[in-house]
Amino acid sequence: MGTFERVNLFYGVDHEQVYAALEEFWHQEGYALEREDVHDVSLDSYSLRERRGDWTVPKWTRGWEWELRRRAQLHVSRAYDCPGLLLFIYDGDFWGCELFHHGRAIDRFQQETGTHGSFFGDLPCQGLPALLVAQFPALDLNIEHARGYLTHYSVDDPAYEDIDWEDEDDPRNSPVRPGDGSGRLDGGVYWDFQDFLGVDPHAPVWRRFTTSPPQSVRRNGLPL
Repeated sequence: MGTFERVNLFYGVDHEQVYAALEEFWHQEGYALEREDVHDVSLDSYSLRERRGDWTVPKWTRGWEWELRRRAQLHVSRAYDCPGLLLFIYDGDFWGCELFHHGRAIDRFQQETGTHGSFFGDLPCQGLPALLVAQFPALDLNIEHARGYLTHYSVDDPAYEDIDWEDEDDPRNSPVRPGDGSGRLDGGVYWDFQDFLGVDPHAPVWRRFTTSPPQSVRRNGLPL
């Protein structure tokens, strides 16, 4: 089985601020946040990493819910007027993101556009490099690199049928930047993109927690 992962990246706010805003949102929705052992990496819980540099990163649980958690990220953005992203990787095959600022989503991207459909339903998924770069002017992001990461493909498109996914010299799947671990059309570019933004993947986990909803809104007895 490949990698399934979803994380938020919040720019310019620290972990305590992010936790406070998340706690406020979930309480407003009738949920409680329950803390778990910060050292137990086997737990299926939200893990909120300490701020390192410009970014604070909470990792989502494996739960099925999608819409409510995206509303939670917008609440954090609205509370501190901060930009940020939702990033996901699906089964190690492809990745995508949602860009937000001022408490609203402003752009979306999904790398693979054919077989699986869009994780964002009928919402547009342009993945606009200039819009991404404009949200983080202090990072001085290279727009050509941003364009390389935000490259769509479809396995249903004949132009991609004969790509040799194992050939690092295939120009259609070349790495965006020297030192990247994956080609621009590989799902693993999910991690290269975070490195491009300056995210520290080794920041220590500050808190682990789950959401505990009222019984009336539980799904199969599991937290969201």
